[in-house]
Amino acid sequence: MLFIFRVLVLCLFCSLSGASWAQSIKRILKTADKYYDHGFYYEAANRYQEAARKSPNNLAITYKIGLAYLKSRYKHRAMPFLEEVYENTQDSTSTLVFHLGLAYQYNQKFEKALEYFHYYRKNAENTYTVDRHIQQCNIGIEYVNNPKNVEIRNLKKLNSNNQDYAPLITSDGKSLIFTSRREGSTGGRKAYDDNYYEDIYIVKRHKGDWLIPKKISTNINTHYHECGAAISPDGKTLFIYVDEGDGDIYYSTYQDKEWSTPFPLNQHVNSPYRELSVSVNQAGDRLYFSSNRPGGFGGFDLYVSRKDRRGEWGPPENLGPKINTESDEDAPFIHPSGKSLFFSSKGHMGMGGYDIFQSRNYQEKWTTPINMGYPINTAQDDIYFVTSADNAYGYYATAREDGLGGNDLYVINMKPKKVAPKPVAAQAPVKNTTLFVGQVTDASSGQPVFAELVLSDNRKNIVIDRQYADATTGKFKISIPEGENFGLTVEAEGYLFYSTNFGTDQLQGKKEIKRSIRLDKAVVGSVTILKNIFFDTGKASIKEASISELDRIHELLKANPNLKIQINGHTDNVGEAGYNQKLSEQRAQAVANYLLQYGTSESQVEAKGFGETRPLVSNDDEFGGREINRRTEIEVLSVQEKIEEKKKKGLLPTLTF
Repeated sequence: MLFIFRVLVLCLFCSLSGASWAQSIKRILKTADKYYDHGFYYEAANRYQEAARKSPNNLAITYKIGLAYLKSRYKHRAMPFLEEVYENTQDSTSTLVFHLGLAYQYNQKFEKALEYFHYYRKNAENTYTVDRHIQQCNIGIEYVNNPKNVEIRNLKKLNSNNQDYAPLITSDGKSLIFTSRREGSTGGRKAYDDNYYEDIYIVKRHKGDWLIPKKISTNINTHYHECGAAISPDGKTLFIYVDEGDGDIYYSTYQDKEWSTPFPLNQHVNSPYRELSVSVNQAGDRLYFSSNRPGGFGGFDLYVSRKDRRGEWGPPENLGPKINTESDEDAPFIHPSGKSLFFSSKGHMGMGGYDIFQSRNYQEKWTTPINMGYPINTAQDDIYFVTSADNAYGYYATAREDGLGGNDLYVINMKPKKVAPKPVAAQAPVKNTTLFVGQVTDASSGQPVFAELVLSDNRKNIVIDRQYADATTGKFKISIPEGENFGLTVEAEGYLFYSTNFGTDQLQGKKEIKRSIRLDKAVVGSVTILKNIFFDTGKASIKEASISELDRIHELLKANPNLKIQINGHTDNVGEAGYNQKLSEQRAQAVANYLLQYGTSESQVEAKGFGETRPLVSNDDEFGGREINRRTEIEVLSVQEKIEEKKKKGLLPTLTF
C-alpha cells in the first residue's frame, strides 16, 4: 500500500512538473511574441531561444528565431536557424525559401541567395519584392568584386557591448559626439525592449588618440531617450532627437563651458509626426531633416528648411523624388562644401537594409544618389554617415561580426596610402569599351537639354554608370563595357525619357558610337519606345532583364504625379491577328501590373494592346522589320497642371459670396 502511494505521489509530481514545464514554455513564448509584435525583434529572438532550450528540436520555435533575427539588427544570425528548418522538414514552401534567401543575402552569400530567390520567383504571384532582392544581390556581387579603396576600423575604445551609434564630428576633428544605450545610463533604467535608455556622450582626441568617453551634460541627458542628431559648424549648437510625443528635434547651445537645457525647434520642423535626424549647412541657414509627415513619397523623407530674415526656420521643402523613395530615407549629412548630401536609404537600390548614398548639388538641384559601395555598405543596415571637411575620414554606425554588440561606431579612412601591387606573371585581359558620344536636344526647338544618362546592365539588373549631358551644349559621353545586354536611358525634367539598348552586335569592334538624342516633352500624345522591356517568345511574362527599365518608368511617374500614361503593346504579323491582339494586351497589362506593384498610383497608368495593327516598318524582314514592330511604348494621356501653376495663370474659378 505504501509502495502504491509513493508511485501515485511520483506520478502526480511528474504530472505537475510536466504541466509547470509546459506552462513555462507558454509564458516564454507569450513574452517573445509580445516583443516581436512590438518590433523588438532582437529581444524576441532571445526569448524564442530560451523557449527552444526547453523544447529542443521544435522546428516551429526554430523558425520563429530565424524570422525574429531577419527583422532585427542582427539579420545575418538568422541563417543557421532557417537552414535547420529547411533541412528537417518536408515543407519547402515558397515562404520558407524566400526567408532563407534573405538570410543568405544578409550574410553576403549573394550567389546562394539568388538560387533561392529565383526558385521563389517561379511560383510567386507578386514578383516585385523578390525582384528587388535579386537586384540587391546582383549589386552586392558587383560591389564586393570591385571594392572601394578605403580602410574601415572599429572604434573599440569608444564602443560598448550595447548599442552605439549616431557619430557627430566637430569641424576641427578634435571632438566626437555619439549616442549609446550602454550600462550606466542616466537613471540606470531600461526601456520596454530591455535595453538602457539613450544617453549622449562626448570624447576628445589627444595626440591622435581618443580619450575616455564622458556623458555630455546633465542638462541634456535625462532618464529617457536623447540622441545626438547634428553639431553646428562652430561646435556650439547641438541638435538632439528627444523622444517626446512622436519624437522631435531640440537644440542646446554651449555657453560658459556648459550645454544649455534643450529647447524644441519651431512647428515648421517639428510636427505631430516623427522627426528623426537633422543636419545643418556651413552657413547655418539650411536645416536638412527626416520626417514621416504626410505629403511625402512614403516612409521617412528628407526635407530642407531655410532660415528667414528673423532667424526662424521656415516651412520645409521636400527634397523631391530624386532623393526620396516609397521607403525610408534617414540620417542626412550635408557636407561643409554644401555640394554633397550624404544619407541612408532603404528605398534606393543597394545591397540590403540601409545603404549610404551621396547626391551632388548641380544648378540648385540634387542629382540621382550614388551608392557609396562596398565595404562601406554591406547587406546590413549602414547609417549615420558623417565626414570631415577634407573628406579624409568618415564615421558611421553599423552591425558587423567584429562589433562589440549591436551597432558599433566605425571610422573610414577615405584616402589610405596606396600599396604597390604585387608583380604577376600575366596581366588579366583588359575589357574593351565603346565610347557613346552625342548631344541631347529638345525634339521641337533643337535647343540643348541638361539630361542624366543612366547605363544599366540588364542581365544583372544593376545601374553601372551615371553621366550628365552638359547644361550649355547638351553634349555627353559615356563608356559602355563589353557585354551582352546594356540599357541606356536619357532622362530630363519635363521630358519623356529616351531608351535604347546595346548588345554584342552593336558594340563588337567599335571604339565609338555617335548619336543625337532628341527628347520629347511630356505632353499629351507624346510616345516613347521602351527598348529594354523583354518577354519570352509568345508569352506575357516579363523577363528579369526588364527590371532596370521598369525602374526608370516608375521614377518618371513618381517625379511627375500629374502625369498619366498608357502602356501600349504591339506585335509583328506572325500568327493569327486575334492571338496577336490578345498577346499585346496581356503584355501591356503585365507592365502596368508591375508598376502598380511598385506603388505607382492606379490613376497614373493604363494599358492597351494594338496587336499587329500599328507597324512602324514593313514586316517582310525579321531584323530591321518584325523585331522593331514587336515593341512596348509609353504614351502620355494627360498632364494635369498643379494647383499652384493654375493659380499663377488665373485658371482657377473665383469664389464670390
